Amino acid sequence: MIGIGSPTFCITPFASTLESISKHFRLWEILSEGEDRLEVVKDEIRYGKTSFNMKFQVHAPLSDVNIGSVHEPMRRAALDEIKQTIQICRQLDIDMVTVHPGFVQGIAFLNRARALETTKASVMSLAAVAREHSVRIALENMPANINATCTSASELLEAIGDSGIGICFDMGHANTAGQLDQMLALVDRFANVHLHNNEGQWDQHNKVDDGSADLAKVVSVLKRSYKGNIIVEATDLESGTDSKRTLERLLR
Repeated sequence: MIGIGSPTFCITPFASTLESISKHFRLWEILSEGEDRLEVVKDEIRYGKTSFNMKFQVHAPLSDVNIGSVHEPMRRAALDEIKQTIQICRQLDIDMVTVHPGFVQGIAFLNRARALETTKASVMSLAAVAREHSVRIALENMPANINATCTSASELLEAIGDSGIGICFDMGHANTAGQLDQMLALVDRFANVHLHNNEGQWDQHNKVDDGSADLAKVVSVLKRSYKGNIIVEATDLESGTDSKRTLERLLR
């Protein structure tokens, strides 16, 4: 199923966003922030399921949430945020949560490997909570950025380790890091997919066919080897709907 997600949805009331999205999509990946924090929209999500026949996934909070923090109190706070997200998803019968890996900040720049090590420890902790609540989590590959970890397929695999969690493949992120082929080689581990495009320099979140990422190659691999949901990560509903039409044509 093709769904949509966008940070811009977080700044408008959930009910009005739901009504607009439901005219074009049956799947919404909610970013649990701003107006869309799960703890305050639980009843509206239930209403969306029953009244609009909508399905939902969740993107865990990402603003100031760093599971790779080398400052242990902040790492624990980040874990608590995501664990709460997983617990609420269980209450709402939502079974997929996408999580960002850690990022490099402060004294972690003196030894970047520490941020990856703390990310690995956090992933193992989150995986245990996810199993307890029968919720799947997927760790997302990040765009090329001085602060990012898991921009490469090899580092993403290292962060996941033997936790048993899946990968959220992000085409646009992989394109900025020159990792499209390397990430597609891991398709059998994909648990979620984010599609958007860019010119390879920064994370623009263009329409799926507007950029240098080889959409035809990505779609070919997904058609052959992936059976899960595809989330169009868009800057707004209009561009997301355009991307959906493009994907529907290519995925036939």
